Amino acid sequence: MNEPRYDLRQEKNGTWTVIDIVTRLPAATDGRDLTGLDQDDAKDIMEALNRDHLAGRKSPLV
Repeated sequence: MNEPRYDLRQEKNGTWTVIDIVTRLPAATDGRDLTGLDQDDAKDIMEALNRDHLAGRKSPLV
């Protein structure tokens, strides 16, 4: 739990996806994959998820 769990991937259409490094699948919230995002939103979400993960907290986002 001392390393980030989430990363970003730019898709062919130019949008961004927040990826769960462990599963290599898009992270999801409320049953919706975190895909089709603009870069700033994706980065903000990824950073929030990683902050919670590294602090050992369950994120309210996933």
